[in-house]
Amino acid sequence: MKSVVLRHQFTVPATPEAAVSYLMKPSSYVELNGFVIAVRDIREEEGATAYTAVERLPALGWHFHSALKVRVRSEEKGRRFIMEVDGRGGVRVRGETEFTSAPEGSVADDTIALTAPALLRPYASKQARVGQLHRGKALAVSLS
Repeated sequence: MKSVVLRHQFTVPATPEAAVSYLMKPSSYVELNGFVIAVRDIREEEGATAYTAVERLPALGWHFHSALKVRVRSEEKGRRFIMEVDGRGGVRVRGETEFTSAPEGSVADDTIALTAPALLRPYASKQARVGQLHRGKALAVSLS
């Protein structure tokens, strides 16, 4: 399967460590992702936090719910946030957000690598991009 890479840079009014700490909380996924409506089954797994996120997606004038398997962890002394998501239909997302200190707080370099079957790839890529842009804005508001 082919991958699509999406990149976005944004600024947040918090230190890199505070931003990553916030992202590590499963509840932040509901606040920062416009499609996720709930998280459940939260557990620790081999240096990561794992949980199930319930996503509500629009499709053809309808909405459907999808359970996502999510694993998050931090690296680089709390300056890098990594999220791996396994969705339905073979959709897989790996997101890495690297935070660097800046006078106004932190600059976030956010990269999403999305892998999906050819038929789902355009839709999944569009939804991932919408989520990525929303997350940047929402994170800045949440940390202000």
